[in-house]
Amino acid sequence: DGDIFRFPGLCNYVFASHCNAAYEDFNIQIRRTVVGNTPAISHITMKLEVRKYLAFLLPFLRVQLPYSQSGITIEKSNIYMKVISKLGIVLMWNEDDSILLELNEKYANQTCGLCGDFNGIPIYNEFYSNTLQFGNMQKMDGPTENCEDPTYSFPDNCTDNFDNICQKTLSSSAFAECNDLVDVSKYITACQEDLCRSEESKNASCICDTFAEYSRQCAHAGGEPLNWRNTKLCPKTCPQNMQYQECGSPCTDTCTNLERSQFCEEHCMDGCFCPTGTVFDDINNSGCIPLQQCPCIYNGNIYAPGTSFSAQCHSCTCNGGQWSCQDLPCPGICSVEGGSHISSYDKKHYNVHGDCTYVLSKVGINDTFIILGELRKCGLTDTETCLKTVALTNVTIFRPSSFFIILQTNFGVQLEIQITPIMQVFVRLDPIFKDQTCGLCGNFNDVQADDFKAMSGVVEGTAAAFANTWKTQASCPNIQNSFENPCALSIENEKYAQHWCGLLTNSKGPFADCHYAVNPSIYHTNCMFDTCNCEKSEDCLCAALSSYVRACAAKGIQLSGWRTDVCSKYTTSCPKSLNYSYTIHSCQPTCRSLSEPDVTCNIKFVPVDGCTCLNGTYMDDSGKCVPANTCPCYYRGSPITFGEVVRENGLPFLTALTSFLPLVCEYPMVYFDCRNITAGTTGAECQKSCHTLDMQCYSTQCVSGCVCPAGLVLDGKGGCIPEEECPCIHNEAMYQPGEKIKVDCNTCVCKDRMWECTNNPCLGTCAVYGDGHYITFDDKRFSFNGNCEYTLVQNHCGKNSAVNGTFRVITENIPCGNTGTTCSKSIKVFLEVNRFSLLKLEKHHVSAVKRGQKGQVPFTVRYMGTYLVIETTSGLILMWDKKTSIFIKLSPDFKGQICGLCGNYDGNGINDFTTRSQSMVENVLEFANSWKVSSICPDADCIKDPCSTNPYRKSWSEKQCSIINSNIFAACHSQVEPGKYYQACVTDACACDTGGDCDCFCTAVAAYAQACSEVGVCIAWRTPSICPLFCDYYNQQGECEWHYKPCGASCMKTCRNPSGKCLHNLPGLEGCYPNCPPDKPYFHEDQMKCVSLCDCYDNEDGKIYRRDELIASCTSFSMSAQDLHFFFSITGMITTTPATTVCVKKICTWSEWYDSTQPEKGEDSGDYETFENLRHKGYSVCKNPSSVECRAKEYPDTLLQNLNQTVSCSQSTGLICNNKDQQSKHCYNYEIRILCC
Repeated sequence: DGDIFRFPGLCNYVFASHCNAAYEDFNIQIRRTVVGNTPAISHITMKLEVRKYLAFLLPFLRVQLPYSQSGITIEKSNIYMKVISKLGIVLMWNEDDSILLELNEKYANQTCGLCGDFNGIPIYNEFYSNTLQFGNMQKMDGPTENCEDPTYSFPDNCTDNFDNICQKTLSSSAFAECNDLVDVSKYITACQEDLCRSEESKNASCICDTFAEYSRQCAHAGGEPLNWRNTKLCPKTCPQNMQYQECGSPCTDTCTNLERSQFCEEHCMDGCFCPTGTVFDDINNSGCIPLQQCPCIYNGNIYAPGTSFSAQCHSCTCNGGQWSCQDLPCPGICSVEGGSHISSYDKKHYNVHGDCTYVLSKVGINDTFIILGELRKCGLTDTETCLKTVALTNVTIFRPSSFFIILQTNFGVQLEIQITPIMQVFVRLDPIFKDQTCGLCGNFNDVQADDFKAMSGVVEGTAAAFANTWKTQASCPNIQNSFENPCALSIENEKYAQHWCGLLTNSKGPFADCHYAVNPSIYHTNCMFDTCNCEKSEDCLCAALSSYVRACAAKGIQLSGWRTDVCSKYTTSCPKSLNYSYTIHSCQPTCRSLSEPDVTCNIKFVPVDGCTCLNGTYMDDSGKCVPANTCPCYYRGSPITFGEVVRENGLPFLTALTSFLPLVCEYPMVYFDCRNITAGTTGAECQKSCHTLDMQCYSTQCVSGCVCPAGLVLDGKGGCIPEEECPCIHNEAMYQPGEKIKVDCNTCVCKDRMWECTNNPCLGTCAVYGDGHYITFDDKRFSFNGNCEYTLVQNHCGKNSAVNGTFRVITENIPCGNTGTTCSKSIKVFLEVNRFSLLKLEKHHVSAVKRGQKGQVPFTVRYMGTYLVIETTSGLILMWDKKTSIFIKLSPDFKGQICGLCGNYDGNGINDFTTRSQSMVENVLEFANSWKVSSICPDADCIKDPCSTNPYRKSWSEKQCSIINSNIFAACHSQVEPGKYYQACVTDACACDTGGDCDCFCTAVAAYAQACSEVGVCIAWRTPSICPLFCDYYNQQGECEWHYKPCGASCMKTCRNPSGKCLHNLPGLEGCYPNCPPDKPYFHEDQMKCVSLCDCYDNEDGKIYRRDELIASCTSFSMSAQDLHFFFSITGMITTTPATTVCVKKICTWSEWYDSTQPEKGEDSGDYETFENLRHKGYSVCKNPSSVECRAKEYPDTLLQNLNQTVSCSQSTGLICNNKDQQSKHCYNYEIRILCC
């Protein structure tokens, strides 16, 4: 409360504690000591209640600084040790004699200890006795301690013969601003006492401590003390080339965060800071350097300015702490792994459990090339599928090892087919085919979001629906969505998979060297599924591990030795005379290559592993490795024994397949018999259906079977219909010609089996929900849960970030649970640049901390169900469920102009992991850590798996979260893939182990429900026993206005928005909504009830004024009730005319700076900027000025009281300065400006 007292006690005392409350949030105790006549704080103990059942005690076990965990951050600057708690507590200690505690205002009237009761009134309750007794009452002895109370005595030999240094220093120009903010008199008294005692103790530094404390209190009050120290008075030195400042920004610009200081919320503090024009080198820790000399970091390596690195698809140069990168032509890679896992050219990963031949990839109408892949069921379960065949025409085939076959074309396509332990295929496509392909491998346009685009013209919602459009045979069954978790079927299989697949993500395992280049998470997920799902678990495990090894090899990283402890049987089971090799990057040495050139030896391919011939031996036609001298000769490809000459032409051969099909077909289908037909005739294998009408038939031979009569095609229901009657198909549903569907913000109409869609630009969406699950604007998904503040999205990107940026959104996790799980978030929204506005969203509320220029409020706030929605004038929309779910929507105008954890919104999810320094990385931790707001906060070092930490919760979590895969959400399963949401739900429900179980589970399910709502599927999933919302809470007794709406309501008439017209047509947001009756048509968002008349909302200051509150001069007049304004009658008279009260706000503006007269020489002269003189000179001066400001024209930045002149600056008359009143006998030339309202 601002009082100052002296207490010399050296025992253990309560410095401040939380009292007068049901539970103690904090208790801080200190112990002082005197060493060599110098007092110091020797011990600080802090108890901080971070979450229920868990407290932190400081000091505890030694930790590495900076430290951040479970809501506690400990960091060290060059002056202070700082402890920050998300409870609203900041403690700073200079590791010597000074400790400073800042508390959130929520603790007002709830504190005890030496710091007082925080009731805003000095010397109230605290000192009902004297200060010595008050201090002694805060003593807390240890169990066996009996510390003596101090006694107070003032030095007898103290004199007043000082040089008045206390008064001079604390009243000097350095503290001019402070003197207006913090009463200086008691500090002067304390300083003089210190001087007295310093004569006794021979410690003259005591007064420095008092000066420093006054400076700190000034900064805490919002002032900016100037440098009062000098070489003789309390000097300070700084390390390296830093400079000491009394008031510097604690948010230091560094090489890794060049704009940290631009959006600093903290008040200034004393310490060592970088000189103007430099930033701190937090990479090499070399002190302060010019921005241009900042190094860069990539993959843990430091690069000096000007140096470069090249990756497979881009090259980057370090330029002043930022990477400047250029894209290079890059081949497309598509793969089918594990019989069901497909990765497109644009790196979209999805699963398909097919049972047909599918088009993997093709180019053009005339099929420049086409690659077919046959997937078939091959195990005990429907989800165990295998790749059986791959087809491609016009190829060169060779086998570099026993594990792989290479198919090479002369038109830019290469297939790498793995055959051991199971069949997998990797397609490598030349960049010339960019944006020309289609099929299961996608369209190769660097945009993941449209990889599921079907030939009909719309993007399918699920992998199954998309894959069904690329069947080549109408007779194949459609793929069905499967939600089965094969690991749940066998505990032993699950443990086996967890152990061996865990090697992929182990930071010290055999695959760790590749983590920076290839993210192992998707490979780990596939490995777990395949290992649990396959009959031959080890084969599928080894195939999954080898897939990751191959992906690393494609990036130029060879992982030798990974088979040492796993899948080692393949290194010892090579045929006799062959040897296993981890890295084979050229053709197999063969006997044939000794006689004639081997064209395959000029083909470059990604290195593979497998069995190959030893050095000096060659493979003969029987597959054995033999010495060169035992190889036969070859002529035109045929082996010739020694001395023999044979001439013959090679003959083609065919393999015939026999089918056994029924001879009787159901009406209207007829049987087609392939016997006795002309060559080239196709049979039942080319039967068309509405699904495959646009698909070319790829037939190797005629197949007999049931077909539709001529001119008819299968309708997908067992019947035959004319081709022109085929419907449009989208997400497995059929639509007749003329029917419409909604795709995002566009409308599509069915016409001739194709969709014709409008092309309106739609808002992009970034979602963050639960325990750190992110979906970027470009639909890249990842999980990250750090303990710092992170930049979610901003348009301050690249070199000109400070100039071009208009918004920034920062989030911070509020933890709970022993695993550090997030239970809520705090959000900060910075708007504009020069004079930014700051919005804080925390604890279910929004508050405007700072306002923009001229008090503007560049945002609107409205409540939609459980969500708080903020719409800004810059085009940013933020929706927050007041817990952990955040949805950010942006106009397409921002495409490619943003950065942060939400990605760059350029349509390409591949490059979303772009760091603050503009380098593209694969590692989630490296990406996310780069977007920390403060470089002091420690990096997150691992992605946790709470179900492994809390295995006892896993079965409960899986059972609860199965609602996502149940029939309750069946209508949505064909629109939005539920798999990722289910897995996130299980993870979060495992993590909430100390309360909040239902919150974590309910938030995860609500995230999937919201995704369904966005595509137009409304799911009413809440029940009285599953995540209920108690809407009746808002109903007044006997009323029934409030109801739960699972997909929200349209834009409502509210007191903040009386027109009922919203800026953006946002998707429905679930929650409690009122049905306002006609006599109360407006929803009062602050009172949460329907009203007939509203209060006054001031859009400029953001405040709400009650109808009975006089805020300014007001006028009475009649107007219609629909105008929703109110008036306050000044006279208090009751009028008979129905009148609506109207708030009339006082609008005030400052004039320009006026200078009507100049002082002349002589004692009778001066400067007289009076209102009378100003009006006489033609300046506009209102009749009753509300305020005035005066300044010296030569010293515009110096306060009037610091000019050492006697001047009158009056609101009633103006400015008067007489020469005769001045020591110099001459007035400065003054200016005045006037506030008129």
